[in-house]
Amino acid sequence: MEIAKLEDLLYEDWTWRKTEISELIILAETEKTNVLLKSVILLLYAHWEGYIKKSSKTYLKFISDNQIEASKLTDNFKYIALKGLSKEVFNSRDTLTTNNELKFINKFNQINETTIDRFIRIDLENERDKSIIDTQDNLTPAVFRKILDIIGLKYLNGYESKKTHIEHNLVDHRNSIGHGNKRLSSNEDFLLEIASLKELRDIIFLIIENFRDDIIQFAKEGYYLRDNLGLIENYCTSKEDIISRELNAIQSRYNNE
Repeated sequence: MEIAKLEDLLYEDWTWRKTEISELIILAETEKTNVLLKSVILLLYAHWEGYIKKSSKTYLKFISDNQIEASKLTDNFKYIALKGLSKEVFNSRDTLTTNNELKFINKFNQINETTIDRFIRIDLENERDKSIIDTQDNLTPAVFRKILDIIGLKYLNGYESKKTHIEHNLVDHRNSIGHGNKRLSSNEDFLLEIASLKELRDIIFLIIENFRDDIIQFAKEGYYLRDNLGLIENYCTSKEDIISRELNAIQSRYNNE
């Protein structure tokens, strides 16, 4: 996969999701019924989880398709390789035999000399595949952080500042609605009204679009390579300032309404 193809896939997948959410919010803003307001939460969560999962897998496919030796990649990719080898052992009929364990040790010692496509096999059309990227069907900020660790991206302080807001107002409320409860999970600071939903939308959009841009930048600059580890810190520091300012701007905008 070429970088241009990766970029196209990431933008195309986000465009239709963003359009759906925007159209539903316009409808909810006009009608102002509880059913539509709840639907916004359900759809926003669906695309939050769907996009993070799909784009993470797309990035891993990009890495895999380039057939880079594991020794040249950052350590998170060695974790993926080790996880794949462990799965092979535990799935084997000979799991408890010394011979099988020795084979595992031999393969483990050869990880650095093996290209990463040996361990990362991505089928972008298989929505049920959780072998590497697993949202646990409940994409909390903690799960999001684990996914970033797996693919080698930074969990920014700005994300952490909105951890409670996302966990309670998006994930918990989605679960409450999805389980057929009449009321949302208790949170006195969140009102089921269009302004609160638009603020939540803006936060999720910002995080998703920054996540997308990070993937593209990591691919273009080769931040997945061990030799470029020193460059990642400078990039992430600059992003920290940008995200913090934009999140503060969102909060100020809705606090003043």
